[in-house]
Amino acid sequence: MDKEKLRSEIALIDREVMGLISKRTSLAERIGMIKLSEGLPIKDPEVEAKVIARYRSYAENEGLDPEDGEKLAKLLIEIAIRKETQR
Repeated sequence: MDKEKLRSEIALIDREVMGLISKRTSLAERIGMIKLSEGLPIKDPEVEAKVIARYRSYAENEGLDPEDGEKLAKLLIEIAIRKETQR
């Protein structure tokens, strides 16, 4: 397979990843609305720790560095919090 074909495959995966991040963010926004209606804080360190642990585990199971999984989890949490607080 030539490098342009591989790059095209990566671009397709990137599009899928962005679509999944968009779906994840929409769900987080809905959770934020529920939290607000219940008078709960947007940030929940206990839930965030579980998400980070989950991403570390996912990364390790896929042969990736758990630190990279943690970085990705923290970025996704940041995006979700920003979306949840946009009201």
